[in-house]
Amino acid sequence: MTITKLKTKSLVLNTELDYNKRLGLPVEVYSTITHETIAFGRIDTIDDRFVVINNKKHSRETNMFFGCPCLS
Repeated sequence: MTITKLKTKSLVLNTELDYNKRLGLPVEVYSTITHETIAFGRIDTIDDRFVVINNKKHSRETNMFFGCPCLS
């Protein structure tokens, strides 16, 4: 299950994150340091270093983001 999730639900590119933001889809934030989900919700803003979910900044370097990848 974990490998399938990593391959099919990972959000890495700005276009994938922006797609979820535009549609208002929820995103899971998984910490690579604590090895647990630390946030779940809609994306507020995105930049090159952080993704803001529920008014809290999450580093793109130390976290993995899961959601619905773009179809195109």
